[in-house]
Amino acid sequence: MDSTSIVPCTSPAVGKTMKNTCLLILCGFLPLISVIYAYAHETEPGQHITGIAVHGLKRTKPQIAEVPLQQFMGQRADTVDLNAVHAAVLDTGILEPLAVEIQDAPDGNGKILSVKVHEKWSIFPLPLFFITSGEINGGLFFIDSNALGLNDKLFVGGMYSTGGWMLIGGYAHSPGPGFPGWNVSTALAQSERRNTDQQERDIRRFGLAALSASAGLSYPFTQALQVNPQISYRQMRLKDSASPLAPPESDVRAVGLGANAALRKSRWDGFLLSEERLSLDYTFMFGQGTPAFHELRLQAGYQKPLLPGFRVNLRAGLLYAPEAPALFESPPQVAQVEILPGTFTARRYAGASAGLEKHIFTIKAGSLSALMAYQAVFSEGPILGGGFDHGVAGAVVFYLSKLAIPAMALSMAYNVPAKQPQFSFSLGMSL
Repeated sequence: MDSTSIVPCTSPAVGKTMKNTCLLILCGFLPLISVIYAYAHETEPGQHITGIAVHGLKRTKPQIAEVPLQQFMGQRADTVDLNAVHAAVLDTGILEPLAVEIQDAPDGNGKILSVKVHEKWSIFPLPLFFITSGEINGGLFFIDSNALGLNDKLFVGGMYSTGGWMLIGGYAHSPGPGFPGWNVSTALAQSERRNTDQQERDIRRFGLAALSASAGLSYPFTQALQVNPQISYRQMRLKDSASPLAPPESDVRAVGLGANAALRKSRWDGFLLSEERLSLDYTFMFGQGTPAFHELRLQAGYQKPLLPGFRVNLRAGLLYAPEAPALFESPPQVAQVEILPGTFTARRYAGASAGLEKHIFTIKAGSLSALMAYQAVFSEGPILGGGFDHGVAGAVVFYLSKLAIPAMALSMAYNVPAKQPQFSFSLGMSL
């Protein structure tokens, strides 16, 4: 009987085929193995943020402090950006973060994002006194930046100057989860109105009594996007003036219907709170004594740290209201520039500012920084026509950590074509 022996195949072709088959099988299993590992790693119990704790609250309702931190729920504890937590707390405007920690949950199920905060002073009287263009201005305001502990804003006060007086008041209720916010305000004023050119020479001068009121809603669609429908009423009555110059033709009563959409993100670099923002405003005005007209505003800002405490500041502003009458022309702040006087008005603007800001020092009351920028702006109005201005602007800014006001600044600017310097003091308030 013949014996049969089994000999391994040593054919090169067969060996190559087996190698390719093994390689294909291995390549097919690798993605599956990585998915299984990632799933097991991601669902590993006890590694995700399952709760939020805010310590140090006295007047503020807990939900007001916790809502901005909900964005971190469900994140893996080792991926949470503590600077982003710091920025979210600062964005409330009424809380100063003192410490941010991630702790084990008491029941062992997950992690707790624990934040210790200091409540800023939110109730205070605010006296004001300053001199601009030879005019003395003084006033007193009462402000509550955290009304009812809900981060609502209440303000009431008045101003008196050699050119007239003003009374103003309002209330803004902050939106909550699933609920819109709302705001109402009113103002009554009487003044000798001055509109000037770039060199602060009068181009209009007339007496004016004005009443205004507004109401609106605010809908936060996402953490960054908010939409605000608004309705307003303005009544402006011309009064006798000792030396009138090119006054408007008639009194005005007008209703405005509009909306604002704002997109904003912020970041904290350990020294400065930077932001990226974009806002679009549209208003349709109609009434008695004025033709109906449309007004469109676009504002943008971009701040990015180049190094901790040293950032680039970019701003731009656009106004388009070609049919706006004299009483509805706008000041240069809408163009995001400081090189034009506050008494300057126009119905079209396109402005930009590019600069750098450097943190100087921090104390318990807040932090001081200095900024320098170059600005350019195109403007157009019925009397002056079109004009282009540019120049340098600088400011010393103090960001307040104890008071629920974002910042105060002492600014200086120089308009090169007009050869005109500008000085101003500003006290910022987010409403």
